[in-house]
Amino acid sequence: MAGQLEGQVAVITGAGRGIGLAAADAFAREGAKLVITALSEPSVRSAVAVIEAKGGDVVGVAGDVADSDHVRSVLETARSRFGGLDILYNNAGVGYSATERFGIGMDDTVASTEESWRRVLDINLTGTFLFCKFGIPLLIERGGGVVINTASIGALRGARNAHAYMASKAGVISLTKSIAVTYGASGIRANTICPGVIDTEMVESFLLPTEDARSAISAATPVGRVGLPEDIAQMAVFLASVGATFVSGQTFIVDGGMTA
Repeated sequence: MAGQLEGQVAVITGAGRGIGLAAADAFAREGAKLVITALSEPSVRSAVAVIEAKGGDVVGVAGDVADSDHVRSVLETARSRFGGLDILYNNAGVGYSATERFGIGMDDTVASTEESWRRVLDINLTGTFLFCKFGIPLLIERGGGVVINTASIGALRGARNAHAYMASKAGVISLTKSIAVTYGASGIRANTICPGVIDTEMVESFLLPTEDARSAISAATPVGRVGLPEDIAQMAVFLASVGATFVSGQTFIVDGGMTA
């Protein structure tokens, strides 16, 4: 039986680990051909090896999503290797502070450095913008396609810290809605996924450092557990599939009911 994404060409950013790697694995299992990217060359090589070992067709390109030359290189790889682009999944992101990485008190409006503010927005928002800027024309060349952007439940509420992070992720939601409205007539569907607390390396040191912390998060989540990268990956598969052909401009909260 053919997979839900059989023959589709997908670019996934931030795919070296966590949610991005889980998505790449899920997309490959559904038959997609992949170009994946992450900042670290070793993490890209490792992710490619994982997917190839399961029979996936994948190419890795390491680099910074906020660098337009890198963005163009990734997209050109999709065109030269696989003939074009059908699915653009902007998953790459950085936590509360690009320098301190989730350091409490280091990323409110007063305490944050200008450098940290700019770096968080560069990765989370400008990187998404650049891939959309250069990727949407490739989608249109193929008669349309899918844009999936990653935000956060943090974009939907205020917080004592993480002001740059929250602002960047709220910007992703608004950008995605605007893309859906502007390019819908060109066959583009664009949606945002807002993950809750997901068990990844980036989140573990801040929200899940101990079993007591993990238990507290689980107790605060109606479904009774911490989220897994695969939970987000499966939502992305759905949004990229033919089952979602009438779904665009929407924000999907995948948090086990926490924000409810």
